Amino acid sequence: MVTRLRRYSQIADILIKYGFGIALEQVDPGSARRRFFRKKAQVNNLSDYERIRLALEELGPTFVKFGQIVSTRREMFPEELIAELQKLTDKVPSLPYEEVQPTILESCGSIDEAFECLEETPIAAASLSQVHRGMLRDGSLVAVKVQRPDIEEVIEVDLSILQSFAERIEARYPEMKIYNPTGMVREFAIQIRRELDFRNDGKNADHLRPIVAEVPHVRVPDIYWQFSGKKVLVMEYIAGVRVDDVESIRLIGANPHDVANRGTKCYIKQILKYGFFHADPHGGNLLVDMEGDLVFLDFGSVAMIRPERKEAIITLLLGILEDDVDEIVDSFILLGVNIDDRYLDAFKDDLYGILSEYSGSSIEHFDLSGLMNQIPGLLNRYQLQVPMNLMQVIKVIAMVLDTGRHLDPDFHFSTEVGPYIKEMEIDHILSRDTIRYVAKEAMDVVDDVLSVPKSLNRALTKATDGSISIDVAASDVLHLSRSIDRASNKLLVGFIVGAIVIGSSMMLFLSPEETSVPYHLALFGYLSAFVIGVYSVYRVWKIPGYE
Repeated sequence: MVTRLRRYSQIADILIKYGFGIALEQVDPGSARRRFFRKKAQVNNLSDYERIRLALEELGPTFVKFGQIVSTRREMFPEELIAELQKLTDKVPSLPYEEVQPTILESCGSIDEAFECLEETPIAAASLSQVHRGMLRDGSLVAVKVQRPDIEEVIEVDLSILQSFAERIEARYPEMKIYNPTGMVREFAIQIRRELDFRNDGKNADHLRPIVAEVPHVRVPDIYWQFSGKKVLVMEYIAGVRVDDVESIRLIGANPHDVANRGTKCYIKQILKYGFFHADPHGGNLLVDMEGDLVFLDFGSVAMIRPERKEAIITLLLGILEDDVDEIVDSFILLGVNIDDRYLDAFKDDLYGILSEYSGSSIEHFDLSGLMNQIPGLLNRYQLQVPMNLMQVIKVIAMVLDTGRHLDPDFHFSTEVGPYIKEMEIDHILSRDTIRYVAKEAMDVVDDVLSVPKSLNRALTKATDGSISIDVAASDVLHLSRSIDRASNKLLVGFIVGAIVIGSSMMLFLSPEETSVPYHLALFGYLSAFVIGVYSVYRVWKIPGYE
């Protein structure tokens, strides 16, 4: 059994070992002095950031995964620290089969009844789980992901200690509140607890499967739910090579350029069309199978983007591709990044400098992943608070682009994927969700227009009963009459446009399919209302006396 006191003692010893006794003393006075005699590691020739990484790796899975989460917050921490945290690995020695067998039995029942065979030697091992290969009774090859015994207990103790550290840091160093240590720990606790329930992995896989299938030759393994549970996940076993192993990809007869292209397009579709994406695209989580298909693995880390933010991310990417500083800044604002007006011009100047450095017509000069990696540093320079999911998008796109260039140095993002993003922008504008949003906004405007006669009637009633006194000069009566005529005409046009919008909206909501006749009639109605509206605005702005 892991107790908080015993685990805290282990953590303190490791921190002192790597030379962080002073920092520990600041957060928890007296703790470092009580362990001054502990053996220290030979760290004199290592940087502070290297020692942080080594300490986190020795502290175990909770701290390794927390470090990996922190590595996505490029806008908050020094680049040197981020670079070290990205090297964190949770590979650990595997456990003997006898130790994980009870967990498999609890989920799958009798192994002899469920499996034709199950290899006792794991094919992969990590801090939370290890994977065994097997064959079901029906002949299906499967990968059995089984959770390490007692790991949940260790993580819960670690989370309580991490939360305590974060609270002490905020109390002792108020200036650190800008980094929101307690909030980061809370977000991390939610994520790692979800990862401990392997049923979430399976649900994420099922959700992602039809999304990635829209890109040819990309797939997600099937989940065998009858054998899966909270601590065991049984999925289709797919043989293949790592996506970053270029030579092996060529040996199996696949084209690295095609792999890079379909992988990048698949991630762009996940992010921009569905707002649900695989958030950990490193080489171990992506395979190229013997048919040359790209296969996604490990679905514990996924991210979501709210629908209203997808358009802002599309705008951000297009702004980067087109060197449009204003478009990029507008997208940041829509994503919740509040830029102080006093520093806006300086921010734009710095952003333009970054764009100029990385833009170019050839792959040798255009490094989008490098540019994406520069953006967090710019945000950090201006101490801007950035939503977590935006940083996840930047991290994922940068990792995907790095892999694409590794697979094929001639892979040009602007040429290969830029038009695809613009096509998705058009699809987004014409999508049912966007049209329904426009319909809702238009109906709100119509409601406002329809309320004008009631407001005017109330005003006239007050005028006739003496509640309002109106003085009209004789010379203005004719002008007033003409103004009323023009206002009536414009109000009539507004009623007509409103009626078209309402009728089109009713047809849109009643039509179940985008291919149906009512759906196309609704689109025609919106187009007609738009044309009438534009013409009316033109008349108001351009024709003298019409206003």
